[in-house]
This record gives sequence, structure tokens and C-alpha cells, in this order.
Amino acid sequence: MKKFYAILLIAFFSIFNLYSQDCNSCSANNKCNGKNTPKSAATKLAQSSEDEFEDYDPEKESQNTAGTTSSDDEFEDYNPDADTASVAVAQEAVISIPIYEHRLFFPISSLIMTALAGIFVRFSATRKLRGLFLAISVIVLGFYVGACPCPISSFSYTIIALSGGQVIWENMIWFLALIPLTYIFGKTWCGWVCHLGALQEFLFMPAGKLEFLKTRKAQQVMKYIRYVLVAILIVQLIITHSYLFNKIDPFKTAYNLGFNAGYTEWILLGLLVLTSVFMYRPFCKSACPIGLVLGWISKIPGASVLDKNESCAGCTLCATGCNQQAIYRDPVNKISVIDNKECIACGECLDNCKKCSMNFFRKNEKHKTVNKLCKENLPAD
Repeated sequence: MKKFYAILLIAFFSIFNLYSQDCNSCSANNKCNGKNTPKSAATKLAQSSEDEFEDYDPEKESQNTAGTTSSDDEFEDYNPDADTASVAVAQEAVISIPIYEHRLFFPISSLIMTALAGIFVRFSATRKLRGLFLAISVIVLGFYVGACPCPISSFSYTIIALSGGQVIWENMIWFLALIPLTYIFGKTWCGWVCHLGALQEFLFMPAGKLEFLKTRKAQQVMKYIRYVLVAILIVQLIITHSYLFNKIDPFKTAYNLGFNAGYTEWILLGLLVLTSVFMYRPFCKSACPIGLVLGWISKIPGASVLDKNESCAGCTLCATGCNQQAIYRDPVNKISVIDNKECIACGECLDNCKKCSMNFFRKNEKHKTVNKLCKENLPAD
């Protein structure tokens, strides 16, 4: 196309010269001697003493080639040994990366701890290790890692992927792997390993708790708030295909000691600390999408659920010991009720029961998601 335009331009100037004034008929011919004669581009090119395009000379080309040949040629001969050595060096560099710097190291370590917690919570001797698990979580997943990534980010990237967004597949593993672990062991991630829940738990002061926040009405209000906030989060992820919670995450602000935090982050952190002092795990109850989704796992047949056994006396010890208030008193029938959707498998109710009347079961027609804790001969309704 460029050649076509060049030829067209030359033809235009050539035609123009055909109609130009003849020098012989010009009165100023003696003075200019043809200097003012219009010349076409082709004529000017032909008259140029230094042509831009020279004729091809094979001998000159051979001399130029010989002169440019040197030991520092840009294109060297292929050397298989050198190529193999380069690959080996690259592989060695990859292998030399410390394992704890791998993208999946902390998610996989957390999943292993979640599985161990699922075993430990079933035995009274090992249930005492729960505080150690939470402390390790705060130190490692919190202050060392900086609270990000976490299952909330993994959940968010999973929603983005399901809605057609582009994500790195490793970012989804943490959340997706928690689903089968919760099905097998219960919500031990929430009760034993989660660094977000651990921070709230260490801030909680039982002596300063506000009683009106323990009422069933207050618990229901927080459930509704969580449904609304999680729905807003999902809509935002589907529309924007971007993870934005980390920009206002109060836990990230806390674990990074306020580094590079704005006013919004500080305000949310202050609200989190204040509510955590007077309420047990307020974020878990009113905002966390992980606790909400993992709670639904208890509705699947065969999932791990807590229920009474034959020795249950129908007392209130289990309800009294449940700070999460997954076990509450039914004011009508005067019995305790456990809602496994809210249970975090902390094991406090198991330790409080003097008769060992509670156990983990598989969900079926007898052991349901919501179970009434009473003697068999007491009315269930």
C-alpha cells in the first residue's frame, strides 16, 4: 500500500510537469538559466549526485561481511551442553526458594492444623491444646503473614472465578478445601485455627460482657446483618471481579500494626476491638462469610454434627458454657437446643458436660442440624 501511494505521488508530479511553462518562452530565461524550472520528484531523484540506493556489488558485500565477522557475533552456534546447564541453573534457583515462601505453604499448613483440630476436639486430653492452636494462629497467620491471604480472600476469588473472572487457581484452594474438612470434622477451622476469630477471642473479657447481647433476639439480628453483608460482598465480587475487602480489612490493620492504614481502617478496627471486648466473636456472628457458608455444610447428610447421647440429663451446663451461643435455652420447653450451623466445634460444651452426654455424630434422621438436648423421656416440643 505504501508503494502504491509513492507511485501515485510520482505520477502526479510527472503529469504536473507536462503542463508546466516551457523555459524557452519565458522572458527571464536568460537570467535563471533553467534554475526555476519545475522538476518532478523522479527528475530530482535522477539528478541527485549521491543516490540513496546504490547498485548491488557482490565483491563489496563480501568485504563488508568479512569485516563484520568477529568472535562477538550476536548469534552464536547452538550448544546443547550450555543450554542444559542453563536449565539446571534455573531449576536450582526454583528449588532453592524456601518452602515457607511458596504461595500454598500457609494455606496447606492451616488445612493440616484444621484436620488435626478435628481429631483433637473429640478427646478430652487433646481439647486442652485449643489455646495453643489459637496462639500459633495469631502469631503466624496474623502478625507474621499479616492476615492476608486468608479464607475470606479465597472465598472472594472463588466467587470471581464462578462469575467468569480471571483468578490464579491457587487462591481458591484454601476455601474449597475447607468444605470437605468441615463436612468430616465440623467447623474446627473457625473454633481452633482462624486467626480472625482468635484475635476476637483473646480480646473478649467474660467479666465485661453485656447480657442483652446474649439474648436470642440480639443473636437473630446479628444473623440478619451477616446475611445482608455477605450478599453485598457477593454482588460486589460478581460486578467488579475484584477483591476489595482487603482495602478496609480491620484485621489486616491490626496485625500490621496500623501500617499504611487510612481513617476507614482505623475506625473499623476500633469498632472491632470495642465490640470484641464485650461480645464473643462479633465479626464471626455478624459479618464473616466463611462461617456462614461452612455452617450450611451441616445440612448435608453425613456431615459432622453435635448431639446428645443416651446419658443426657437435660441440664443447662452445655448452654452455659457455649460462648458462641450455638447452644441456647428454649424458653417455651425449658430445654437446651444446639444449632450446628453456628457451632464452631470449640469443644467447650463437651468439657462442661459432667456426664459426657454430648458426642459428634453423622447427620441423619436422628441427629439433625438443630438438635434438642434433653432426656429421652422429656417432651421434645
